[in-house]
Amino acid sequence: MYTALVTYTLPNPRSRAAMLERFKQSEARFQSLPNLIRKDFCYDEASHTGHSVYLWDSEAAARGFFSEGFLTGFEKSFGCRPNVVFVDTLLVVDNQRGNT
Repeated sequence: MYTALVTYTLPNPRSRAAMLERFKQSEARFQSLPNLIRKDFCYDEASHTGHSVYLWDSEAAARGFFSEGFLTGFEKSFGCRPNVVFVDTLLVVDNQRGNT
């Protein structure tokens, strides 16, 4: 598995409620995305900074998703370019499913 850690600071502060609504609007896109195991949408209202954690089934899938087109579209949508860091996921403890 492979993780993409995405961070971005919005140029204009948005409320938690506004960001949650925005995230919900894109939920369906990620529900059917091939090779994506999980995506966490996170937002720190105090610093108006977003954080997303993507867990992919492979490095190729992770890197392939964050194309220049994705980054440009993100920038148009949110007014800032995200920073993406890729890391090899060595172990996942899933307490909800009760497995590792």
